[in-house]
Amino acid sequence: MFKRILMASALAAAFAVPAMAEITISGSAEMDLMIGTNRAEGADSGTQLYEEIALMINVDGKDKLDNGDILSWRLAQKVQTDWRYNGWGEREAWIGYEGGWGNLRFGNQFTDNYLFMDWPIGMSGAGNMTADSGTLLVWTGAKGEGMGGSIRYASPSFSGVDFSAQYVLGSYAADGANADGWDLFLHGGWNGFDLNAGYQVLNNRAYTQVAIGNDTGNYINVKGDGNKTEMYYVAARYKFGDFNLRGMWRHNDLTEGSVSTEADQWLIGGGYTFGKNSLVLSYQQVMDADVSGGANPGSRDSGVQQIAGDWKYSLSKNSVFFVQGRYHMYDSNLSPHQDGSVASASNSFRLTVGTWTGF
Repeated sequence: MFKRILMASALAAAFAVPAMAEITISGSAEMDLMIGTNRAEGADSGTQLYEEIALMINVDGKDKLDNGDILSWRLAQKVQTDWRYNGWGEREAWIGYEGGWGNLRFGNQFTDNYLFMDWPIGMSGAGNMTADSGTLLVWTGAKGEGMGGSIRYASPSFSGVDFSAQYVLGSYAADGANADGWDLFLHGGWNGFDLNAGYQVLNNRAYTQVAIGNDTGNYINVKGDGNKTEMYYVAARYKFGDFNLRGMWRHNDLTEGSVSTEADQWLIGGGYTFGKNSLVLSYQQVMDADVSGGANPGSRDSGVQQIAGDWKYSLSKNSVFFVQGRYHMYDSNLSPHQDGSVASASNSFRLTVGTWTGF
């Protein structure tokens, strides 16, 4: 009997569940059925039909420390997007510490300026020219971009004002470049009015993208050593009743050796919510680029204008159905285009019908 009691106690101890940290799973699932003209997936003209399924999973953990602070971490993956963030940690993989003094994170994480340019500034179809555009190079911070490490501090709110500063550690890129830089973000919010400002600089970043108004106006492969991308902006938003307004001005600068290419851009947009419906519309423009240095300095006819917007209908507290459209009008020396269309001067249009659900 005594042996059986000892064995039962040993088994209970072996399989006892220790006190666990808080772990949560969240994410979203989006289905996009798109039809577009002048797409890179097809010919230089005509209409192409295609789809994108975006499933995103976040695994978050929290543990309250003995001193009252919190240790937190995140692993994030985007599923069914085989060209980006399709492995654990490639989207996000960081560990952080937070308390009344603020939040400190280490690892693979997005920059606050990228997230702000993605939403709310780039919402409803405008994000390809604010957050995702290769011509403007707002660094995401993801491992898939060739750099997987940064240190970020975010302050608590002081009378509605908060800020963050993020240092991008030099890390190995595809061509061996050692990229480093800063991302600085400032926000103030008071009674429906929000004011934001940001600055970002990145040195020695390797990328293969469209360059704003470069000498040829064509797709280029840029090695990292000696390059510098820089941008700064101010933005404002105002919500009153069922209406909202947003606006942004931004300056972009790409330096490749002795050649500097600069271009301003601006956006204005608004929205209206009624019942289960919401309407959003925006207009933005990237101005002609100015090039200094090199064999062919001067202004480029490289601007682009965009009209974008959508209608959303709430299917539940977590799901929406949406119809989204955007139209690009290109100057003659911007090619290929910022929405993924092929190298031609033709304007492009994209219509998207889909659903989004969060969990």
